[in-house]
Amino acid sequence: MSLPAGDSSLSAAGIWKAWALICVSEASRMGLAPLAAGQVHVLLYLANTLAPLFDVVRVRGRILKRGNYPFYPDVQPELDRLAFSGILTIERVDFGPRNQLAAHYGLGPGGLDVYEKLLAQSKEAARTAGLFRELVSTCFGKFLGTETAIGPIDANYGNNQVLDGEVVDFSEWQDENKNIHVARYLIEQLREMQPQVRRDGVRLYCDYLDKALESHE
Repeated sequence: MSLPAGDSSLSAAGIWKAWALICVSEASRMGLAPLAAGQVHVLLYLANTLAPLFDVVRVRGRILKRGNYPFYPDVQPELDRLAFSGILTIERVDFGPRNQLAAHYGLGPGGLDVYEKLLAQSKEAARTAGLFRELVSTCFGKFLGTETAIGPIDANYGNNQVLDGEVVDFSEWQDENKNIHVARYLIEQLREMQPQVRRDGVRLYCDYLDKALESHE
């Protein structure tokens, strides 16, 4: 994995590798790793929704509507490449629904060094780390430790216009992207009311998901 020469390198294809490394690194620091593949995909999806809270640029990425949680078909191979290169590790592999393999990812021997250099060289990466730090801590304190099935209650993924097996890039949606509207409203309201807009914004959004999951059951 190449390291950034500046913020410009945290764009295009390499940004998903950076986000995945940051996500697993923050979980590892909290003693919450290894992360199941489903947990990683959900955290990446939620981070992309809440990115403006931390002045982080959203990433374009295709979502496969498969099962009960958002899945990035282009990101999964990058996770495995990070593991094969020693940046991440595959701690174990479980059989999921329909005999699909589900890997659990931890921080590899070279991961911590790459993570620290990434944050030292890029302000965007440091802001992204702050986003994942709050998101991992809050989500595991709510639902993510036992539940990744946010798909049915997610405004975009659960939309009946998106068919099972369909691949969609929600960043292409404009008026229809309900998650973005919720996030923007949240950000605008919090900035008027709260000094801790970042932390409180993540907590409010995760609390909304937690309660929606309880109601859906």
